[in-house]
Parts: sequence; C-alpha cells; structure tokens
Amino acid sequence: MNENNHLPIQVVIPRETDYTANSSGGGNKKYLEPFTSEKQTVVAEQCFKLKESLQKSFDQFPSTPCIGKVIMKDKAIAKSHKPTSLFKSNTCPIIGAEKLNEILIKVTPLGIQHLISTVEAASSEDVKINITKIQEIREYAVSDKLKFKASILLRNLISLLKYDCFLLMMRQITNTTPKALKHMQNSCSLNVIRLNYGKSLYVYKLDCRDKENLEKVLLYPGVHKISFFPQYTYAFPHTAEAKEKEMELPMPLTGEEYPIIGIIDSGIMPDHKYLTPWIYKREIFVSKEYINYEHGTFVAGIIEYGNILNMNAQTQQHYRILDVVVSPNNDPEKGPVDSLSEDTLINILHDVIGRYHNEVKVWNMSLGTNNLCKDIISDLAIALDEIQDLYDVDIILAAGNYTEPPLRKWPPVGDLDGKDRVTSPADSVRAITVGSIASIGIANYVDKDMPSPFSRRGPGANFLVKPDIVHYGGNCTSELCYTGTGVLSFDTDANIVEGIGTSYSAPAITAIYAGLRYGIIERRPCEFAKAFLIHSAKIPEKAKEDTKDYNKYYGYGLPRQNIEDILTCSRSDVTLVFAGTLSDRTFIEFNDFPFPKSLFKNGKCYGDIKMTLAYTPKVDASLFNA
Repeated sequence: MNENNHLPIQVVIPRETDYTANSSGGGNKKYLEPFTSEKQTVVAEQCFKLKESLQKSFDQFPSTPCIGKVIMKDKAIAKSHKPTSLFKSNTCPIIGAEKLNEILIKVTPLGIQHLISTVEAASSEDVKINITKIQEIREYAVSDKLKFKASILLRNLISLLKYDCFLLMMRQITNTTPKALKHMQNSCSLNVIRLNYGKSLYVYKLDCRDKENLEKVLLYPGVHKISFFPQYTYAFPHTAEAKEKEMELPMPLTGEEYPIIGIIDSGIMPDHKYLTPWIYKREIFVSKEYINYEHGTFVAGIIEYGNILNMNAQTQQHYRILDVVVSPNNDPEKGPVDSLSEDTLINILHDVIGRYHNEVKVWNMSLGTNNLCKDIISDLAIALDEIQDLYDVDIILAAGNYTEPPLRKWPPVGDLDGKDRVTSPADSVRAITVGSIASIGIANYVDKDMPSPFSRRGPGANFLVKPDIVHYGGNCTSELCYTGTGVLSFDTDANIVEGIGTSYSAPAITAIYAGLRYGIIERRPCEFAKAFLIHSAKIPEKAKEDTKDYNKYYGYGLPRQNIEDILTCSRSDVTLVFAGTLSDRTFIEFNDFPFPKSLFKNGKCYGDIKMTLAYTPKVDASLFNA
C-alpha cells in the first residue's frame, strides 16, 4: 500500500445520548408445546425415581448434596428457557450445565420432596411452562463421571487419576464437604493432592490402583469427573529440507528496544546463528537428556523471520524472545522420550507467566493433545482463561492437526464424524486459536488459501467460534506428502527447512498480534488488538461457495499481514472505533451517523459496511462445569 494511503483510524467516544435503556419485557412466558396432565405425570415420576436412586447416597453422605441431571427438549435449550420456576432455592436449584441441553441441579432429601410437590401441584403458569420443556430428569450417574469407558479406566489403574470435584461441594458454608472428602480418602487409604487449576476448578491427583477403591470413589456424590491426565506435546516434529534461499537476515540493532514474545515450546537451539541474538532470557523445565530443539526452533524462526522467508517481504516486525522450554522430545529416533502432564504444564505456566507478565504480554504455545473438543470446555482451557485474566496476557494456540490418512481434501466431503474437530486446549475462550490454510496449492487436493488438509475445524464447546483465525501453515496430499508446499523456517543447524502444521500457522499470528497489542496504547490493548486483528480478516469467496460451513475451518478468516495496514485506512474507506462501556439492560444507537454525501443516490446510501464487536465476556467455569 502506498504510504499516502495510510490514513489514521478514528477512535470515537460515545455520547451519553447514544445509550438507551431497554424497554421492559414480560419475560419468556410462552408454551413451546401444550401442557397436559400426562406430561405432568411423567415429570413427577422422574422426580420420584431420582429420589429413589439417590437414597443410598443420602444415607451414606447425609451432609453432602447429590447431583441431578435435567435434559431439556431441543426447542428449549436457549438460556431464556431455563426452568427456574421448578428448580429454585427451596427445591433443587440449578448449579451448572454440561451439554447445551443439560442442566445440573443440587439435590437434597428436603429439596427433592419440595420439587415433587411443586410438580404435582403445578399451581402456576410458569411451572406448567417449565414442565413442558423437560425431556428427562435423572441422577448424575457413574457413567457421567467417567471421561473414559470403565473398561479402559480399569486397565490403566497403574496411572495416576485426575479427580474433579463439583465446585458446589467445596463452597458449602458448613464446611462439611471437606470432612466428607477426607473421610473418603481415609476409608480408601488414597493419596490425594490438590492441584492448581485455578479458583473455579477443584482438581486432585488421585493415586488409586485397584478396582474396589475406584468404585468407592465413584460413589461419592462430590465427584464430577474421573479421568487420566492428558499429555501435551508438539504435533509435527518432522521437517524436510527446502530449496536453499540466499538472503541477508536482519539482526538486532544496538540500542534498539524490541517487544518481547514468550514461546512456550521445546526450546530454541543454543548458539543458533539467526535466533540466539534475539533471545531475551531462557527458562528451562526439561531435563537435558530429553531436550529436542527442533520444534521450538522452527516456531521461533516463523515469529522472527516468517514474512521474509515465506512471503518475500522486505521488512518485518522483530521481537525479543523469552524461550520457555517445557516440551520434551517425543521422537525415539532423536533420543530418550518423555511426556508433559497437564498438571505440570499448568504449574509451569503460573510460574513463568507470573514472573514475566509485566514485560511479556503475548505468549505462543503450539502444544496440544489428541483430546477432541466436546460440549464442555476442557480443564486446561479453563485454567488458561484464568491465567490470561489473572496476569493480563494473551496466549496464541494452535488448533491441532488431524493426521489420519486419507486427509481431507477441499471442498470437504462429510465431516469425518467430528474426528477433525479442534483439540484441547484450543477450546480456550480467552486465547486466540489458529487454524491453517494452504500457502501453495496442490492440484486435485487443496488450492492456495483453502484450509490445509490437516487443519482441525470448529466449533468449540457450546458452539464457540474456533479456530478464531487462520494463517499459512502449509499444504500436503491426502497421505501427508508436503515436499515444496510447506512453510519455511530453520532447523537446529540454521538451515532453511520446510514443515507443515497449525503449530506453524499459530506463530505467524502471534507475530502480527504482538505488533498490534504492543503498538496500541489505549487502556484496553487486548480488546483493541483482537478487534483490529479480526476486523482485518477475510474469508475467500471460493471457500464460501464451496461449503456453508466455512466458518468452522476459517473462524473469522485470514488477517492482513502488514500491521500498518491493519491500523490504518486507505483513501477509499474509513474505519471508526467506538470505544465505550455498555451497561446491563442498555443498548447503544447512533441515529445521526454522518454518512458521506457521495454515497447517497436517490435518497439511499450505497456502500459496504463491516462491523466487528469485541468485548471481554465474563467467564465462570462453575456455571459450565458445575
């Protein structure tokens, strides 16, 4: 873009007169289907069965509430349809949710009896409407508590188990639940350690090595989930030699200050010709014998020189790098292998981000698992959301890679039964999750700018947009051949090599986003940076023609590559930023918006308008994960 076309973006502070209070409504008093005595009887019988199924728990743990599950009808999954007239403080109050159509309720002997009486009486219109919305009421069963099939769990009891408690159980004013939990530990002779998953999650490491004790633990009403600890690693450690490119790569200028990016990965090769001069500091959490610098070196090369190597750019924004070595070698051909457990990773993140968050605001973490995103946000994603809020930082994540041949072509045919959905922790609400598009087309497979065959798709939990954004991460055939179609970076010997993966599209976005966040001096740089990044993104028209589900692969699209282009306007357009605070039960409206006269014709205004709304939503893990 010509420098004369770099015009400023105007920030507008809304006037008081632009805010208007919502008009009061009558609530959602609407029958989705007719109320009948038969429906009333069915719901009442389900409440009786719930009481009977929990009686043993009531007797064994009299001071600990039990959990029930309410499954809503498909037409009643919206938030406004929650059956709050049935499930309230004096019956069985709603304490959280799992799937979109599932509500969790707190069940006590007195509460369930009141619930039964309320259903049988059906004395108000609200209660009748609530009854018509319910598909089923039942206990939160042992099968709900297991993230794996029982047979798999029993075969692997040699491993330490991950034990999640319901937040409700840990918030009781009487403090009886900790005593009950201690009783369970003592009666089963189990070693239980509380882990640092944040204030909203009560997660324990449970040393349970036999079936009998496992069954005792599962019977305790406070158990939310029992699973294994996910192991995190980099997904595509393999690279291939690339055609040699002759180029002069810029080095840090003496006396110049550069923003700092944290790279949480396998580490950058010491004494690397091109990357070592950019290292700010190193934090190493992997034993020397397990270090393999390949992946971290490649990622760092993209952040520092990705535009120059892959897009023949003349200049590029540069950064100092905080090199955080967390991921051990996972390739037996490269030496001894090890793994990184989820609880260990969270402890490391709190440690290193906690110490450096004042100077390092943007962090790249191209690590993941094979655990598919489901209807509930993963524990690591919840922990990452809390870390980002606690330290005022942003984490950029890879969407994950689907590598089971034959890989997806484009346009997509079918959805692989969801096997190519994003993986944990790419379901984080706060983090920016990055998918991959092809940088070079392959005939009869995937054209340039179309989603890479390996790039995982959304949506995230509860239909959140994931990935948020895409960048070039290479292309390949259905059998994972990528010679000449990968993205370029460095190997540990400073040679230029090529590789593919969302691990390599994520750092390209990290470099762009860091330039935005560090370059914005407004009091809310995170919201502004995300808004500008997404506002500049586009999805190719061809992709929109190929499938109606294009958002699942692109998110909001591919952003502009040049930071200056994102933060400025051309002479043929104008960008306005309306920065304000919208209070609850109000809306904002600009009735006197000054459209240019040149856009009016025959009393109508002609032109393209693109609007991007960005805000930091409230997140409460207790409402989604009870």
